[in-house]
Amino acid sequence: MDVSKKLLIVIYTMFALLTLLLIVAAHTILLSSFLDLETRDTIKNTDKIEQAIAWEALSIDRTARDWAYWDDTYDFVKTLNPEFINSSLDDDTLYDLDLNVMLFVNKSGVVVHSLSIDLINGTNVPVPTGILEGIDSGLLTTRENMDHIQGIVLLDKGPMLIVGRPIRANLEGGPSAGTLLLGKYIDSSYIDSLEERTQSSLSLHTLNEEMPPDFQDAFDKAVRGDGDAVNILEDGRVAGYFIMRDPAGDPVAIMRTDYPRDLYAQGKKTLIYMYCFLLLSGLVIGTATKFSLDHLLVSRLVAIDSFLEKVKREKDTSQQLEMEGEDEIHRLSKGINEMLSSIRLAEQELKSREYEKKFILDSLEEIVVLRDPKFNICWANQAALKNKDLLTVEVKELPFDSPQAADKDIVQKPLYPRAPSWTDQEFTSFEGKTWLLRSKPICDENGDTIAILENGVEITERKNYETELFRAKHDAEVANHTKSEFLANMSHELRTPLNSIIGFSDLLYEKVYGELNVRQLKAVGNISSSGKNLLNLINEILDLSKVESRSFDLHYSTFGMAELFAEVRDMLFPFAASKGIKIELKVENNLPRVSADRERIVQVLSNLMTNAVKFSNENGCVRVKATQNNDFIQIAVSDEGIGIAAVNHDKLFKPFSQIDSSSSKKYPGTGLGLALVKEIVQLHGGSVWFESEAGKGSTFIFSIPLKQE
Repeated sequence: MDVSKKLLIVIYTMFALLTLLLIVAAHTILLSSFLDLETRDTIKNTDKIEQAIAWEALSIDRTARDWAYWDDTYDFVKTLNPEFINSSLDDDTLYDLDLNVMLFVNKSGVVVHSLSIDLINGTNVPVPTGILEGIDSGLLTTRENMDHIQGIVLLDKGPMLIVGRPIRANLEGGPSAGTLLLGKYIDSSYIDSLEERTQSSLSLHTLNEEMPPDFQDAFDKAVRGDGDAVNILEDGRVAGYFIMRDPAGDPVAIMRTDYPRDLYAQGKKTLIYMYCFLLLSGLVIGTATKFSLDHLLVSRLVAIDSFLEKVKREKDTSQQLEMEGEDEIHRLSKGINEMLSSIRLAEQELKSREYEKKFILDSLEEIVVLRDPKFNICWANQAALKNKDLLTVEVKELPFDSPQAADKDIVQKPLYPRAPSWTDQEFTSFEGKTWLLRSKPICDENGDTIAILENGVEITERKNYETELFRAKHDAEVANHTKSEFLANMSHELRTPLNSIIGFSDLLYEKVYGELNVRQLKAVGNISSSGKNLLNLINEILDLSKVESRSFDLHYSTFGMAELFAEVRDMLFPFAASKGIKIELKVENNLPRVSADRERIVQVLSNLMTNAVKFSNENGCVRVKATQNNDFIQIAVSDEGIGIAAVNHDKLFKPFSQIDSSSSKKYPGTGLGLALVKEIVQLHGGSVWFESEAGKGSTFIFSIPLKQE
């Protein structure tokens, strides 16, 4: 199997695994999000239905207040004056109020007058027995300090919304003469009207009848207080539920509102589109990657193999292998060319040793011209004769004995100014080739110019190479910037689930959801600490990527170094105390306040002091000192730890770099801290350096300007 087929298998396998991983992650996360969104939407719509019934009760309550606080009503209950019935309580009263029942109950709990009709059939009906029983039991009569009755009463004909108000002579809370009760059936016509207003499907079940399983489950959940009840029905609809209560606050009925699962269906459809896009993207990217590798690697290796076979077959070492780029394969091609050139030169040396002096100049590919001090051409080699347009613009007769006397086309004037300090001049010939023309004055013992030697080298390939190099540099910068933006976005995306992991693990560790045994508590603690360590790493990567993408902003404020030192020391005290390390702080007297990004300076000082504690021996000492040096504040952090050998100094401020693998195992870390320290200090206009020897401790020093420029 050749390299191209192997690459094809590897690339498609990698992209297949990556696509599968993305699909699984998207399905798990997004589908859960759609379910949560559907639940919240259902709860919101259920709340709207419950609010609509509440508004109905409020409307009836306004009517009850108008009637109950009417002086004529008060007098009627006290005197039973029939004129009030004739003038105010005719047969159309309940129709106008859209009510089924109106009862006037005196203070003794006796119904002194009642109105009860069937709004659908338009007939008078007896007062429901359940209401009378509620009056007799005192449930539907007002008492002292009670000015409101509201709830659902279960009657033989169905549930009724009851609202009651005490009958008083005025609104200021005078003595009560009894109770006014208004009622309206929650029947099928009312539910149909409510469905039309809310554009939903409603169902009602009372507790005195056998309820369907989903109603029973929702009721039990509401009674236990497990949160809002939402169920997925068998016909693929989603339903929300709420409890309806009697005037005493006890549940008497439960209402369900259900909707088609359009939101969830649209989410699943979106996921299908996403899966198709991921699969198609994987195929396209995999194919593009394969062809790119073929172009950049495989095809070039095949070209080298074919070239060597051709040289071997033709035994012609004068051929040259041309490879574009600046990589290992290009250097390999240069090595092959150099090897062939060495072989060819060795062969030529054996064949043409006696002729080399005679033809050396004419064999050169460079232009060589000798001019007198007046810039008349004295001699030119064959390369110059082949490129006359690079030399002159006029014809000049050469001496008879000159080897170029027969050529009358050489012109005497140069293409550049006449001055003894000339060096280089680029020129493009008529054939489109680029030449580098150079001149050098030849002087006698007195320093006078006696001749001028000119030579020219074709640099077409070099110019093309410089152009390609510039483009490659630009592409690399764009790629690096894109990488930094991608890393910053991914770091933001990673921090969201990490915060959730840390938060829930902390809740578990604090036993918010119940008791844990020792092993469980230790495991949850490990999850929390590992999550926080990973979050710190992501924050450091995000800061570094912001610096690289030039989106790292500083927020300046004025503060004192003493309070800053104390804050960082308090943060690191538990860590230092665990190793028995003492932290000594020293701030120069009369040290002025600093204008800088306080949060970032805390980050710099915390990183340096954390490193000092980490790499210090137990029961050691870390010293932090702040002094003024001209217009800069200079801060030094010293430890008595393992020190840093001189050969490792260059690694300190490089991202993801540590001194060696053994130290990284003993002293864990990512190698980002000092890199961020350097970038943050330089963004403030300061500098960072260090002094250290292996085994003798280290001192990191950084300086920042006193004032913002």
